[in-house]
Amino acid sequence: MSMDNLEKYIKENRAAFDDKKPPEDAWHNINDRLDNNETRVVPLSTYLWRAAVIVLLAVVAWLLVDRSERDDMIAETNEFINDNEIAFNDVEAFYIKEIETKQSLIIQFVADNPELDKDLLGEIDQLDSTYQMLKSAAEVGQSERIIDAMVLNLQMRIDILNQQLEVLEKIKNIKENEKVSM
Repeated sequence: MSMDNLEKYIKENRAAFDDKKPPEDAWHNINDRLDNNETRVVPLSTYLWRAAVIVLLAVVAWLLVDRSERDDMIAETNEFINDNEIAFNDVEAFYIKEIETKQSLIIQFVADNPELDKDLLGEIDQLDSTYQMLKSAAEVGQSERIIDAMVLNLQMRIDILNQQLEVLEKIKNIKENEKVSM
């Protein structure tokens, strides 16, 4: 109801408002209360309790907000780790497949040429044991540095295998040239 409507309502119903008269001593009671200047004393403990409740509510609100932020951060971290773990698993599967393929080529070449040193894969075995140690460390606490070291280890193994295959290919070419020249 707007102010104009309220005023209109009061003017129209004035007679209904004026039929009651306040008690004769109403103004006297009001005056007595004003002259008394009696102040109400509120104990200090009431204020302390109120302050304690406000502090308690603030702490609970802060803890709830902090916990939800921490839960969100943990969820994001777990999601990041899972995404990286999936990506790393793909990278690891690719490199391991490449390593196995190259190792089988070397093993086949050594089997066809018994005069060659059978310890061509010794360095690879050492790198493999290092890789297994890194993998164990990654299971305990996966960090980006450990994953990087694991990928680097796989890359080094592939590089060594490629170098060995190149040497073996050169040996094969030399043998074939000797056969042709005889």
